[in-house]
Amino acid sequence: DYADTFWLTYWVCFSILFLAMDYLENFVGTIPGFYSVCLCANVYLFLPMFKGADVVFRNVLVPLSGQYEHMLLRDVNLIKRDMMEKIPHSTKRDAVFANAANIFAKNG
Repeated sequence: DYADTFWLTYWVCFSILFLAMDYLENFVGTIPGFYSVCLCANVYLFLPMFKGADVVFRNVLVPLSGQYEHMLLRDVNLIKRDMMEKIPHSTKRDAVFANAANIFAKNG
C-alpha cells in the first residue's frame, strides 16, 4: 500500500515537472545547467531518503487543488488503521483509543 502511494505520488509530481520543463525549455533551455537542474529535481522526487514527491505533493499540489482537508482526514484514517493493527486486542485497547480521541479533542 505504501509503495503504491509512493509511486502514484511520484508520477503525479513527475508529470507536473515534465510539463513545466517542456514549457520552460522554449525559454531557458539554452541556459547552461537547465537540464542538470531538471535531473536533480527528478532525483529529489524519486529517492525515498528525501521523500521529495511527498513534500511537493503535500505542500504544493494539494493546497493548489483545495484538497488539504481531505488529505488530513486520510492521514487520520491511516493513523487509526495503524493503531488498530499495532495495539493488541485487550481491555486496554478501548482506553488507548479514548486517550487518542482526547488528544485530538484537546488540541482542536
